[in-house]
Amino acid sequence: MNIGLGLVLIPIAIIFISLGIFSRKKKNNIIGNGLLIAGTVILMGSVTLLTGLYDPYANHIPK
Repeated sequence: MNIGLGLVLIPIAIIFISLGIFSRKKKNNIIGNGLLIAGTVILMGSVTLLTGLYDPYANHIPK
């Protein structure tokens, strides 16, 4: 489940980052910065899910 969610979030992050870069080139810095920050946060969340550092379903497994 984590790998699937991580793989789904990568294209969304790439779209946000590319839209942020194009917005900054058109002198719209506020929207561009917001899209770049959102894309970076989504990309970091995706990497965190893919590497297994965060596992939202691990709390129900008894130790």
